[in-house]
Amino acid sequence: GKLYLLSRLLHAMRFTRATYAFLFMACFLGATVPILAMTPSSGVNLTADEVFGARQQGMGLMRAGFQDGADAVVNSPAGMNDVNDFTFSPAHVERFGGMANFDCAAFLLPWHSDGTLGFAIARYGVDTVEAVTPTQDFTGLFSTADWLIAGSVARRFGKFDVGGTINLLYRDLGDQSGMGLRGDAMAQYTFPSRTEKYRAGAFLRGLVPSTAKWQSGYSEYEAPELSLFASGMWDVPYFYGKLQAGFETPGLVEKGGRSANGLEGERAVTDPMSLLKTSKLGAEFLFDFGLRLRAGFEELNPSKASSSIRLGAGYGWHHVVGIDYAFSNHPYLSQTHTLSLWWTPSFPKFEGRGFRPKPTRSSVEAAPMEKKPQETPDTDEVEEKIAPHPEDSKSKAPEKEGGKEILEEE
Repeated sequence: GKLYLLSRLLHAMRFTRATYAFLFMACFLGATVPILAMTPSSGVNLTADEVFGARQQGMGLMRAGFQDGADAVVNSPAGMNDVNDFTFSPAHVERFGGMANFDCAAFLLPWHSDGTLGFAIARYGVDTVEAVTPTQDFTGLFSTADWLIAGSVARRFGKFDVGGTINLLYRDLGDQSGMGLRGDAMAQYTFPSRTEKYRAGAFLRGLVPSTAKWQSGYSEYEAPELSLFASGMWDVPYFYGKLQAGFETPGLVEKGGRSANGLEGERAVTDPMSLLKTSKLGAEFLFDFGLRLRAGFEELNPSKASSSIRLGAGYGWHHVVGIDYAFSNHPYLSQTHTLSLWWTPSFPKFEGRGFRPKPTRSSVEAAPMEKKPQETPDTDEVEEKIAPHPEDSKSKAPEKEGGKEILEEE
């Protein structure tokens, strides 16, 4: 009952375009003006770039594709509109042979027929790190961790989806800590048909640029970055399922490390070959009975194929509960295993499946109707329409005028 009231309250919150524009400009200016006094840097908020869940990990993708779970809250904010269920998704990742652990959880609420909200929390930690002095004397062990809290919102306008995320980061390095902030934006357009779908879009990382401030007083920020993606989905009835595939580019504008397997730091727009080598390609096949098989390349560099391949699998039971697994191998830092669960509540008094509200009558009536042009009928067609139908002659009594029966023309 409380969730229903919350969804109705959010549905009733309707702002004009001017209100949306004012709120956006206020938030944007309030977050970006202090950046003028900060030092430019790189990798300020990398925790927000970690892929949530095992599904996208198994395909080697993050933004591209058609979403079906709560992981879209961070991975693909505009793609949240693909999900019609009230759903949760926790995940655990052991990176580099267990040296680092990434734990996350996301929650997605389709509160409107064309709008979606999402929330996520994550911790990326490295424990039992050896502390040494400049003279290499061992002084003990310490832990370092990043905490991330994210909130996302998405809106659909016909075939066009837009979404945004605000990421809050708290970083603890043992001897000092710092706070970070970043705002992202995403837009995508879908070309649907009866048996297939195609999609293209862009992700702007750092619409509100990444910022961090440390206890020492040092402040830094990272410039915005843009990436592109495209994907498709096809029905495959002979194999009782659907196939989807996606392509995703790295950042196009800024310098920075784009490869986990080599030195690729030049701007992608000025180095097309580097852009192609560090792009991602992945696919997933979803069987009608719930099994999912995935594979992809995190990089398309042929010389790094063995360390760039990503594999994954999953199973869902009646769209209520499911499990996903992904595997990857780093050339220097051992293997990474990702395990995630997803759950959509389904009870007699609460049904999370298909939770998204249906379009209201007012919104349907407000939608513009297509007017069909009137065609001028031929003379023969007019004469045929004037001639009475046999059924009409039986149902209507003939009128007499001057001894003659005349059928009433309609």
